[in-house]
Amino acid sequence: MKLRPLKRRKEIQHLWEQGQRLTSAMMTVVVLYREGENKGDVGYVVSVPRRRVRQAVERNRLRRLMRAALCTAVKQMQSTEGDIPFRAVGLVWRGSEEKPVKRLRLWDILPQVRELLRRAWEGCL
Repeated sequence: MKLRPLKRRKEIQHLWEQGQRLTSAMMTVVVLYREGENKGDVGYVVSVPRRRVRQAVERNRLRRLMRAALCTAVKQMQSTEGDIPFRAVGLVWRGSEEKPVKRLRLWDILPQVRELLRRAWEGCL
């Protein structure tokens, strides 16, 4: 199992329309579950809206951090839980009130992503 970016418009649109949404203070995760078998690649999309983060440099940095957090969280879940029941995962940034984007680090984002994925995993059981 490996993470692969979703690039086709139809795949991304299907994720946004059919996926289950879970929110936290900083971000929203949209998860599309597999039907049947649990093996295969997991597609992902990371989105940081321009209305939330105005500067392109900060948006790009935040996307990189969110991608790294997603990759780390999925690998940890796979090593502890086994096969992952997600077909696709979308992360959308909602904002951080305690820290400006420039000061955010991976360890600020990783617990949020881990918690959202754990809740999504429990929702599929």
